[in-house]
Amino acid sequence: MKPRLIDRLLLGLILLIFIAMMGFLIVCAVGVFPGENIAYFFTTIFGDGSKWYLWIRIGAAVVFGILAIIAIKLLFTSSKPKEKDGVNASLLMADENGVAYISAASIDSMAQKYIKSNSRIRECQSKVTIAPDSSVSMTLKAIVLADTNVPELCEKVRKELKEYIETYAGVSVSQITFLVVNTYSPATATRVS
Repeated sequence: MKPRLIDRLLLGLILLIFIAMMGFLIVCAVGVFPGENIAYFFTTIFGDGSKWYLWIRIGAAVVFGILAIIAIKLLFTSSKPKEKDGVNASLLMADENGVAYISAASIDSMAQKYIKSNSRIRECQSKVTIAPDSSVSMTLKAIVLADTNVPELCEKVRKELKEYIETYAGVSVSQITFLVVNTYSPATATRVS
C-alpha cells in the first residue's frame, strides 16, 4: 500500500526529529557539549528555573506525547496491505447496478474441484494470483500417478482448467503453471506365506 501524503509528511517529521535528537546525543557522548554547559544554556535562556521549569516540563511532555502518538499511528497504518473490500478479488463486472467481485479463494476452490475430478492427479496444491487488471494466474504443484504421460496431462489440465475457470468464474485466466513435483506409485500388496 502506498502511504498517503499526510502519512509521508508525518513520517518525515518524526524521522527529522529523531535524527536531530540522535545527533545531539552523539555530540554530547563525544564530549563536545558537557552536561554542565547544557544546564548553563537552559538556565541562561529560562532563568533559574523556578518560574518556567514546570511549563517547560509540561510542554516537553505534550510534544513528546504527540510525537509518540504519531509514531504509533504510522507504525500501524503504513504496514497494513490494502485489499479490495477486505479480500483479494477479481472484478467480474461493474455497471449502473453496482460492482461484482470473485475472491481468489473461490477461484482456488473451483480449481481444486476440477483437479480432483482428474484420476491421474494424486495430490495438488494450487495458488491463485490476481493481477491489477483482474486477470488470474495459477500455479499448480501436483503429484501424478507414475504411469502418466506427463506432457499430455500438463497440456490437458492447463487447457481444460483455463476453460473451466473462464466459463464458471467469469474471469480471464492469463497463465497456468503446472509443476509435477513427484510421481506416485501405489504399493502392491504382497502376502507372506
